[in-house]
Amino acid sequence: TPKSSLLPGLGLATVSYGIMGVAAFFTNKGGLKYADAADLKLLVIGLAAYIYLLHVFCFRQGLGRNLLNPKLVNSEDPVCKKHFANLDRPWLNSLEQAPLFLSAAILYSGLVNAQLGGILTLVYVAFTAIYPAVFGKIPLIAISTMPRYWIIQYMVAAVVLAGLRT
Repeated sequence: TPKSSLLPGLGLATVSYGIMGVAAFFTNKGGLKYADAADLKLLVIGLAAYIYLLHVFCFRQGLGRNLLNPKLVNSEDPVCKKHFANLDRPWLNSLEQAPLFLSAAILYSGLVNAQLGGILTLVYVAFTAIYPAVFGKIPLIAISTMPRYWIIQYMVAAVVLAGLRT
């Protein structure tokens, strides 16, 4: 019988959000305030880079499966399975995280701190970019995933705290 991951998942999320909440509490001041459009420059650049990277992952998967290797897609060869998993997971992981990241980045940058939000967006893109290189390599994959979770959690916590301070 499989073990439930509900309590460990709840625990990890709670501890992680707690740590990022403490960091957000001490590094952000004041309540919610709209950013000036000009202050969103880094966010715009970061989001453009993020969308570009998502397309790189999308095209990498589609071309690798459908154009370059269509006869190998259903192969049972472990090398092929590993290769196609590496084509799939960066794209799918990016899609899974996109709603969380985009919501957090836009809210944080637009309502709390545009400059830091832009910087965090660029850092997030950098950690996303290395995902294919570390995929399947435990514990190295955490170098890509954990900082991205923390960035999202930090921004969400900061928005909530700013809202409470408003």
